[in-house]
Amino acid sequence: MANESAITERIDRFLEGSNHDRIWRDWDRGERLVRVLREAVTDVDDDTATVGTFHSAQALYDALAAYEPEASWKQRIQNRVSSPRSLGNLLVSQQDHRSLTVEQDRETNQYRIDASSRGAHPITVDSIEDLFELPCMANMAERLQEKKPVRKDLYNFVRMVMWLPQYQESSLDEIVDDLKDVFSQWPWYDEQTTDYQIRYEFSNTIDGETPLPMNCDNDDLQRYCIGQDQCDYSIWGSVPFPDEMYDQLDESDSTSEF
Repeated sequence: MANESAITERIDRFLEGSNHDRIWRDWDRGERLVRVLREAVTDVDDDTATVGTFHSAQALYDALAAYEPEASWKQRIQNRVSSPRSLGNLLVSQQDHRSLTVEQDRETNQYRIDASSRGAHPITVDSIEDLFELPCMANMAERLQEKKPVRKDLYNFVRMVMWLPQYQESSLDEIVDDLKDVFSQWPWYDEQTTDYQIRYEFSNTIDGETPLPMNCDNDDLQRYCIGQDQCDYSIWGSVPFPDEMYDQLDESDSTSEF
């Protein structure tokens, strides 16, 4: 476990150095490629390609070429694939991905993109309390019933809420009030102290941008994690974060290749 007083400095240092894999190790280049390709195949006519079926690199390339994503990070993924051959090479390099199956043949390889990734059961978040459907957040809530939050827990909780779609146009006061309503259920709650702590976390931006929420592999979430091989959820895959969050991540990593 990291020293609690140093958690913010460590996260900021990783972000500023573009070391995103130290914080979000399952949101790698292969994950981004497979996600965009799955969306392209889902969007295209069934005569071209379908999810869960083996296809040639040419068929998958045709689906990707026909796709018209709105998010800029998805457009960059699409533009980096220059030909069916380059797509095939990329897929072979990522064949350990849990949603990708490659059948290698001396003539023509076949590739299958599965319908969804293990550990990414989607949740609906109409209120902050809905986040407690995630097992790790449920475990955190159980601990908060017994003890007040340490800084790293508050940091993670607030950052996650900041990125929820329903709060993108909300004022700081509105978000703080909703968070205080959630925190008021726990015995350690003090309105003045909690108000100050939440606002302090909101003031910690990186070059004016909201820091991205931690994902499942982050060291500071491990004491709440039930084990990724036992879990049907993942933070980044289950919570309906907006495309702008992925744009922010990809803009920091836009010079890298697959």
